[in-house]
Amino acid sequence: MRRIAIPAAFVLAGLILFFLLRGGSAPAPATPPSVAVQTMTLTKTTVPRIVEAYGSVVGGPAQRDIILPAAGIVNRVMVVPGERVAEGERLARIVPDADSVATLHKAEDAVKAAGAARAHVSALLAAHLATQADLAAADQVLNDAQAQLAALRQNGAGTTRDITAPVAGVVTAVLAAQGSAQAAGAPLFRLVDAAHPAALVGVPESEAQGILSGTHATLSLLVSNTTIQAEVAHRAAMLDPQTGLIDITLALNGSAPIGESVRAALRAGTLTGYAVPRDAVQNDEYGNYVFQEGRDGLAHRANVRVLGQLGDKTILAPTLNTALPLITTGAYQLSDGMAVREAGQN
Repeated sequence: MRRIAIPAAFVLAGLILFFLLRGGSAPAPATPPSVAVQTMTLTKTTVPRIVEAYGSVVGGPAQRDIILPAAGIVNRVMVVPGERVAEGERLARIVPDADSVATLHKAEDAVKAAGAARAHVSALLAAHLATQADLAAADQVLNDAQAQLAALRQNGAGTTRDITAPVAGVVTAVLAAQGSAQAAGAPLFRLVDAAHPAALVGVPESEAQGILSGTHATLSLLVSNTTIQAEVAHRAAMLDPQTGLIDITLALNGSAPIGESVRAALRAGTLTGYAVPRDAVQNDEYGNYVFQEGRDGLAHRANVRVLGQLGDKTILAPTLNTALPLITTGAYQLSDGMAVREAGQN
């Protein structure tokens, strides 16, 4: 009987231990991880549409080409691009070519011949061998010859002369090489009035809509790191064949160095949508998207269309559910369906 009692005690102890373990509380389920975020309420708003463009300071309406009035040879160029000149300052010396000298002599001979012919007709009239009409015709020929000679002399044809600056300004280009023969009307220099410059920027055709004459612009000078105000003076009606952009000419409300690179912020109508922090908008191979916090406490991805930028805000097309808050801070840590909590909560 004693040998049976000992095993029975072990069995009884095992049964008691089994039931104690079976009746114990089950382990608590693990809490799913959550991301601390900040949110905002979506409100539709209308803001200015700003187009950014790049270019440089140019002469604009104050720019002019200095042309050669009469054919000649550029004997000496006295300035270089970028040089500031005073009104009346010499820019180049021109010497006559053989053709212009011959043209001048021909005009001088024509005046002499017309004068002799007029004197002859006058003598005939005194002898009653010519009429007043004949004398009037001779006078007309003489007057025409004298006018032609005066025009040639005024333009400097057939003579050595200096080309001078018609106004004070900056020489932005020398267009004729020293020693070259130039025809009448050929451009020699490009001169701008540095006190009244303009800026030329290029804008993609799709963004140029709404940029009208008189539109306000803010111009940042990228070298001197200053900002001046401007307005649209002209918008080209065609693409620039070299850049493929629409050229926008800006009148500056201040001075700027010719040739300095600029960045322009141009107002081009308005945008209506949701203004959200830039960090709230993410991007992947499927496009732009944001996260909204659902009533289930989870982050839900929503694809969006970006209309534009305004400062540190991104303007989104009004296609989102405004009943759900938009996740701003912490959006970059999320994936669709993750649990979220307001920042500061445990």
